[in-house]
Amino acid sequence: MKWPSLFLILTLLVSSCQPSSSQKGQRETQKLRINLASEPQTLDPRAARGLSDLTLMRMFFEGLTRIGKEEKPELALASKVDISEDLKTYTFHLRAANWTNGEPVTAEDFAYAWKKILDPKFPSDSAFQLYVIKNAKAVKQATAPIDALGVQVVDAQTLKVELEQPTPYFLELVASPCFFPVHKKTDETNTHWMENASSYVSNGPFSLAEWKHQNCILAKRNPTYWDSQAVALSEIEMVMVKEETELKMFEKRELDWAGSPLSALPVDALRELKSGKHLHVKPSLGTYFLRANVEKPPFDNPKIRWAFALAIHRQAIVEHVTQGNQIPATSIVPISMHLQNEPYFQDGDVEMARSLFKAILSELKISKEEFPEVVLTYAMNERNHLIAQALQQQWFEALGVHVRLEGIERKVYFDRLSKKDYQLSSGNWLADFNDPINFLEVFKYKATGTNNTQWEDPNYTELLDDSMRLSDLEKRKQILRHSERILMDAMPVIPLYHYTLLYLKDDKLKDVVLTSMGQVDFKWVRFARDSEEKK
Repeated sequence: MKWPSLFLILTLLVSSCQPSSSQKGQRETQKLRINLASEPQTLDPRAARGLSDLTLMRMFFEGLTRIGKEEKPELALASKVDISEDLKTYTFHLRAANWTNGEPVTAEDFAYAWKKILDPKFPSDSAFQLYVIKNAKAVKQATAPIDALGVQVVDAQTLKVELEQPTPYFLELVASPCFFPVHKKTDETNTHWMENASSYVSNGPFSLAEWKHQNCILAKRNPTYWDSQAVALSEIEMVMVKEETELKMFEKRELDWAGSPLSALPVDALRELKSGKHLHVKPSLGTYFLRANVEKPPFDNPKIRWAFALAIHRQAIVEHVTQGNQIPATSIVPISMHLQNEPYFQDGDVEMARSLFKAILSELKISKEEFPEVVLTYAMNERNHLIAQALQQQWFEALGVHVRLEGIERKVYFDRLSKKDYQLSSGNWLADFNDPINFLEVFKYKATGTNNTQWEDPNYTELLDDSMRLSDLEKRKQILRHSERILMDAMPVIPLYHYTLLYLKDDKLKDVVLTSMGQVDFKWVRFARDSEEKK
């Protein structure tokens, strides 16, 4: 099977991270200005996790495929791909391309990056996505040698990948940053290369020109990029300001984009923004949920998890708190993926929640006043805080339990999460590819960095493995539906709502690729001419 070449368009230009007084309120034609909201956790594609970090990775790196304007994978660094008849072996033929240091991108750079992620000593929350590759999981768990991995460098321009099972979404999967290459020589000689612009080596549409930590990032069009003629932007200027400041900057025309997926628009501004012309709403394959630490009291008891889940009135939260046309969630997998036939539970079933909670107290032989303190931990921002306050009130009214709120800085939040140092915590997942398994496999393994609930069920794991071996799509869907039922019955995660993407953009901004997975790609971006706008 052969694919045609993929031509992409991306643009980023910035002369300084902060607009000068003469630039404020004005925009250079092909210079994009956006807000990251906060400092990136990492600029290493092997470790990137948050949406902002993943967006940056798509600016700075190029993988074998790239998600195009039609939200489908298109060939990128791979000029063609041959797929075996059993759909388990992919042979990628690379086009001629260079790193920003002038050296050629090779198949070895891909193999090196993937093997590094799968090194048991290398921390990466995204390693599980590589488990579709033969023996990848065993390598990560140190039960198989690295030589057993189903990745072969045939020659400098040819990479052969053998999968565990046929994976219908594999070409979409390799567009994810965790499948991007890294420059082998640079990584071997300087393990901190990704921390500063001066040492940063990449191969994408843009290069890292400047990084003022906790302040701003400047990306410039990469002249060594193989498809550089498709990139219209000269610079992308990225500031790191809070949501309220971001909105003010957009209104002053100091930013060209505000809101999802890089930040959230202020909730108290949504009503007025809905009456204007700049607000855009796009349904998203994402779910906002609460994680429960199932090995820490009181949420080591599944009945308590259920009582807290049933006491939540999701419709009230999306109508009066988030106000962005979100869909109340009674499942982890978004409704638009058509997995569940009916809700797994009733939203806001306060009567059932009270009855269940009363029975639990009786079983534990304690009074409501003796119930252990509950703490809800979340990354501090306006939306998370408002949701937490709503939950706190709903739980008190339904169960008589006062929940203490703990809003902490984003970096500390992720650190606490990785250490399982919490009782309840807010969380979310936006699809990396359009398949229900992408949501379900997040909770497949207890040790997976994306899980963090400490929940694992061998039946659940076996069902997900079985789904990978089926070519019958309807039978596969039935197995995935059964899997989700197991997850919901155990309730290690309490779904709240399915996302919509709310954002503002300059009317002249064209060809931004914003997928239903919440992935934004600025490669093809351009600003329309005045004459074009009048048509």
